[in-house]
Amino acid sequence: MNAKSLRMVFLTGQFLATAISAQTIFTTENFREDHERWVDPDYYLNNTVDELRGMALDLDSSGVGSGQIGRARSYGSEGTGRIGILELSSPYQFLSALEHYSAWLEEAEGGTNHTYETMPDWRGRWTGGGDRILGGPNPASSVAALLRPQYQEYFVQDMKAYTQGRIWGANAFCFPGGFVTAVTDTEEFIVTPDRVWMLGAGNNRNYIRWIYTDGSGHTQPDFRYPKWHGESIGFWDDETLVVYTNQIRGWKGGLTEFTDNLETVERYWREGDAIEGEIVFYDSEVFFQPVYSGLRYELDAETRPELRPLYNSCTDTNGPSAKVYMDERGILNERLPGDTLYWDATDPRPWGTFLNKSDGLYELYLESLGEE
Repeated sequence: MNAKSLRMVFLTGQFLATAISAQTIFTTENFREDHERWVDPDYYLNNTVDELRGMALDLDSSGVGSGQIGRARSYGSEGTGRIGILELSSPYQFLSALEHYSAWLEEAEGGTNHTYETMPDWRGRWTGGGDRILGGPNPASSVAALLRPQYQEYFVQDMKAYTQGRIWGANAFCFPGGFVTAVTDTEEFIVTPDRVWMLGAGNNRNYIRWIYTDGSGHTQPDFRYPKWHGESIGFWDDETLVVYTNQIRGWKGGLTEFTDNLETVERYWREGDAIEGEIVFYDSEVFFQPVYSGLRYELDAETRPELRPLYNSCTDTNGPSAKVYMDERGILNERLPGDTLYWDATDPRPWGTFLNKSDGLYELYLESLGEE
């Protein structure tokens, strides 16, 4: 069985019946040549982004589908995506985050000046995130349709790699998760009259955002630079928190990668045992139009001490950087350019570099399975 044939193997051992004229992400020889189909739901067999991330083609040495390892769905299976079930583009007509934030600030007549006695009660541990941060129940094509050509290519490459179990992101390099993860992984909201903290902790990293509501505004242009979680200011509209973030470091998260131009406007309010919210992403280099997601964080009734957030670093979970090792002399050494396992810590898209390498290695792997 050759590499081309292998692309038509299900994990169950069955073949995809898709004709060449209806080529999919699962049967293509070169996804980059399919750019006209990237916005077609059929190209992804109607799979959502989450469904694509939940499958992987796993082949044994004979080239026969040998099952899945920790994956819930068969490679190339039909998805449940429905176009337009949740709108991904912003419902607001603002062209920039500054215009958006300024309009809401004016509408709130400059905002509400809270004291400690009047602050809303947002105490507790919260779990949740965005309802369409990754595209929601829409087919992956709905995400691709929002992206400019270069970022469409990045997105489709990422989706194809995910379906084959080749997962490359910030986690792979022990890098910070970036701005979007800091939003979706929030567990605590600490509110005071002059600032709000949004905190989160995972098994390999921690997140903290400072949101200044004291009217001090952003730093002056001469002192601005891209930051992992950006720089956030905000105001209270009665018991609703409105946030404007700029100076976000271009990274990967949410629908796709984003640039240093990304700016966002968020809004949060409490309803019973939930904090509801929404976020609009403005990055004209990436998106044809601003992108929207609802947010929801539910109060966790479980208060066992072992669930309290802890400070973690990626090396606690994954060990030290793979670039650092003990050489044959017993001396601490570091891999240099040209070494097989070298990666450049200054690479602005390390996942992209490794995805390109991974694409080639995976092709060689498939070809080796086809050899007698």
